[in-house]
Amino acid sequence: MPETAPAAETADQPAAEWNGEFDPERAGRLVAALRRDLAEAKSALTAERERAAELEKFVASRDLADARSAAITKHGVPASLAGYITGDNAEEIEASAAKVAADFDSAAQAAPALPELPKPRLTPGRAANDAAESAYDPRELARRIDPSN
Repeated sequence: MPETAPAAETADQPAAEWNGEFDPERAGRLVAALRRDLAEAKSALTAERERAAELEKFVASRDLADARSAAITKHGVPASLAGYITGDNAEEIEASAAKVAADFDSAAQAAPALPELPKPRLTPGRAANDAAESAYDPRELARRIDPSN
């Protein structure tokens, strides 16, 4: 097992201070320990930077989602049209929501009203394609059964 430099040599004391004569082996161990510590610190720093970048992306996506939701509510965009709202920042999302809402309002106003459907005149026992002389007339049948009507 390789020997490492004493803790006093790596932590608080500068590398230039020695408690005696210069020992190349001791200096080599100290340098190796310091290089190992530096590599670990760099690795930890890289990992923390990556984590910070991930968190920044997450926060940015949540901010955009909140801005999109607020713009949809503010402009009264129907849920069926919410997918048409785009943008990479709050201003673009706001402009997109305003445009979608305006286009939807103008399309709704421009749509002609549907005409009323004709109301059929239904008489029980009659069909639309029956001939007039052979048609079944329930009133005539009632008169035949009870002439007092």
